[in-house]
Amino acid sequence: MNLLRRLRGEMETPRLLLRHWREADREDFLAFTADPAVMLSSGARPARTPEEEDTAFRRALWDSGCYAIVCKETGRAIGKIKFQKDIRRPNVNSLSIGYELARAFWGQGYMPEALRAMVEYGFEHKGLDVLAISHFAGNDRSRRVIEKCGFRYEGILYQAYRRYDGMVFDDVCYSILKEDYFSDPERYKNP
Repeated sequence: MNLLRRLRGEMETPRLLLRHWREADREDFLAFTADPAVMLSSGARPARTPEEEDTAFRRALWDSGCYAIVCKETGRAIGKIKFQKDIRRPNVNSLSIGYELARAFWGQGYMPEALRAMVEYGFEHKGLDVLAISHFAGNDRSRRVIEKCGFRYEGILYQAYRRYDGMVFDDVCYSILKEDYFSDPERYKNP
């Protein structure tokens, strides 16, 4: 990762650029966040009005931990990935990761590529002690991404999340510890 990109908080992988959102990304953002299939797996309700769309985009735009996943081939944002507070470890230097990817890009290895970049950045540039991630029970696509990136299974938090439509989900939890990452950092990085 070159110094200028690191100073701007950007990450580059073989096919992707992870960078902060820009006004020019609005159309791309709204396209994937309007897809119920994308949003249901993240637990978020798709925006129903222009005001809700604007609020969701502004939130991503101003969240310093939220990155656009940009396909280098097209220059278009195809998803988002973010560092967020790890609510299960309030007194530990820990963050959690959440993500969403446009359905047209599912199953092509983009999310593991983006997630590996976040793991590297979290430990090597943010100095984290723990990096956590979770998925709803039954979301096998996310489970495969998380396992492929080397996260260790911690367990299930039962009835952990009530989605906007009232459904309650178990949360399957994983983490990577600093000592695990630094014992073999190449295991967690993109090839």
